[in-house]
Amino acid sequence: MRNCAQLIDSLMSYIQSCVAEENPDDESVENCACILHNLSYQLEQECPESYSDFNPQRDAQVGNKKDSTVGCFSPKSSKAQKEFAFDMAHGMPKSSNASGVKWLCHPKAMETYLSLLGTSQKDATLEACCGALRNLTASKGVGSSAVSHMLVQKFKAPLQTASLLKSPNPTLQTTAIALLGNMSRNTGLQRIMAKQILPELTSLLSSGSKHLNDLTLVTACNTARRLMLSDTEISKKVISHDLVYSLKELSENKSFPEAQKSVSILLYSLWSEKNLQGVIKKLGMSKSIFVNDTTTAAHQAGL
Repeated sequence: MRNCAQLIDSLMSYIQSCVAEENPDDESVENCACILHNLSYQLEQECPESYSDFNPQRDAQVGNKKDSTVGCFSPKSSKAQKEFAFDMAHGMPKSSNASGVKWLCHPKAMETYLSLLGTSQKDATLEACCGALRNLTASKGVGSSAVSHMLVQKFKAPLQTASLLKSPNPTLQTTAIALLGNMSRNTGLQRIMAKQILPELTSLLSSGSKHLNDLTLVTACNTARRLMLSDTEISKKVISHDLVYSLKELSENKSFPEAQKSVSILLYSLWSEKNLQGVIKKLGMSKSIFVNDTTTAAHQAGL
């Protein structure tokens, strides 16, 4: 379907026009968004050329150094490939428009999806738009990382997910958590994301979240751990009795075997971060809540 002439262009043009006309709940918007969601699945693996504008191969190198920067990404060492720094000034596609498969991950498409997340009242449209963004950030390649950087730094996408985390629709919550998890894998974005979404994410975990499935809770806990350890000053403001005792209860709940491990590692990590121990002690919570046989075993298994 991605190769059908003018299909993607027509779908994107239609939903953009509806957004411009402030008509986000048009039934056809839902249908178009669902198709675009499906077309974005495994995009970087199956159609890497769609991301080519984010990683231009330039001839100009800095001197003859082997570790010089290529395009908008940092050197191609194994570590750099994992933690590259995306250059917002030079890494954005030069054209304000796109065509064909390049529309699927173009910044204008991201902006359209985020606009619909903020205005549509239809769960199916919200799921499709959030799902498309989740797909675009899902792989561990440089294209998905570039999209994550744009979503967080330029569009402040985590702010748009706050209302989705509060949705009574578990599927919508799950999709939003998956998107946050994908973006949080980029270490350079974690502190920014902590400022944008950590209070809402920890509020979700404080509520018990038993309506979510095991793997979604794993993603939520892993994301919370990355963000809390990236900015302990914000973490101090979100640590509470409700959060900790909810995490403790989940760590003892055998109905969620995978989440048990992730939440145990989160608890262990919170105590291990010395900048957070003072807040924990002021709240009157003992070390045994955070460091015990269960959490220690999970921590050691995760090393």
